[in-house]
Amino acid sequence: MPLINADALTLNAREAETVSEVIFERVFNESNLAEYHEIETGIDVKTQIAFAERLGLLGKETQGCTPNEAGGFALTEKFWTPVLEDFRLKHCQADMPALLKLFRKSQRVNPDFFDMVGTQELGVIISAVETSLLENIHRKIWFNDKTAATVANSGVFTNGTDLGYFNSFDGLFKQILAEVPITAANYVAIAKNGQSTYAAQALDEDAAITIFEQMVTKADERLVSADDAFILATRSLADNYRATLRNKNLGSGFLEVVEEGRPKLYFDGIEVKVRYDWDRYIKDYQNNGTKYNLPHRAILTTKSNIPVGTLSEDDLTKLDVFYDKTLKTNIMDAAYSIDAKHLESYMTVAAY
Repeated sequence: MPLINADALTLNAREAETVSEVIFERVFNESNLAEYHEIETGIDVKTQIAFAERLGLLGKETQGCTPNEAGGFALTEKFWTPVLEDFRLKHCQADMPALLKLFRKSQRVNPDFFDMVGTQELGVIISAVETSLLENIHRKIWFNDKTAATVANSGVFTNGTDLGYFNSFDGLFKQILAEVPITAANYVAIAKNGQSTYAAQALDEDAAITIFEQMVTKADERLVSADDAFILATRSLADNYRATLRNKNLGSGFLEVVEEGRPKLYFDGIEVKVRYDWDRYIKDYQNNGTKYNLPHRAILTTKSNIPVGTLSEDDLTKLDVFYDKTLKTNIMDAAYSIDAKHLESYMTVAAY
């Protein structure tokens, strides 16, 4: 399949004359991964993550010459299990309509007409592909599921979804829902998620502030006291919370401010980071035709508790671009190792 399909363009009117004039559809999330996750590099094979329990009570009154024995601590483990993923995009200049002015006009056919590497035109396309790659990494980190199944097969993924894009490793939602189940003390129920229609799943007025309050109340003291604690929330919850802020006179820790041109939400002094991309992925890929799968979600945690593992961070954002003289084709390759881990349950509160 060609990288660029120009069949839908009208070629007898005045055309766009450079690729920079093309308006590329926006991605849903092009944020740096480090905004939400710590990045562990050098991860290319199964690697142990060891945990040491906190020591219990220490120190009793001395009795005689023998010191009081204290209890030790146990070690537990998880493992990075990175997978290697890849894709290739190809562009052959001969596939382009002869009238299309988007690409430079060469002074000679061979090799100038075919070789686009290093040109401004291909550079714009490379930038767009790299942005889309980052968006896909965000999606995989949260929504991947090794046992992913479509609705028709008793799963939650939209019928017709190519599950090969989702089942390479377990993402954070799969891990968190298993480690913070509905019976856990650090779980907050969102009743509207269980409704059977889109309309019935809509949140009631002031629902989000109640959910956020329950999350903070249920959080371990070590979590709420962490300097880097934040709440990641779907847009549905954030919009509901914003409506409450507009209608109620709350204290200074409950507000929306604009910093460097971007709005920031806070609940009781804890930043609420809005994950607009979550809503889109749920609507597109976890939709059974009458309702969404858990359309309202929020996670209270820290960056260090939901790290991403890879061999090299550059692999997640950069392409290998080259020109194949034999095929007269410009090629963009990507290959990267990736895994995501939910580390310690007590450092998380999950609302879903």
